[in-house]
Amino acid sequence: MKSLGPLTTELLRKKFKNNFDLCNFSIEIARNMIANGDQVNLQDTLDMVEARSDEDIEGNAFLG
Repeated sequence: MKSLGPLTTELLRKKFKNNFDLCNFSIEIARNMIANGDQVNLQDTLDMVEARSDEDIEGNAFLG
């Protein structure tokens, strides 16, 4: 996955109601990536969280 640039927790935190929702969403993304057989690192996980948080607006953890 291509990196979207440096992500900060401030950028991601604005998209979630609280830090617990952000953490749980990130863990779920990482688990899915591992289950798919992908090698996972923190930057890949953050990039995927950024992309999915913009796509999946129906989730309970999102502000929008």
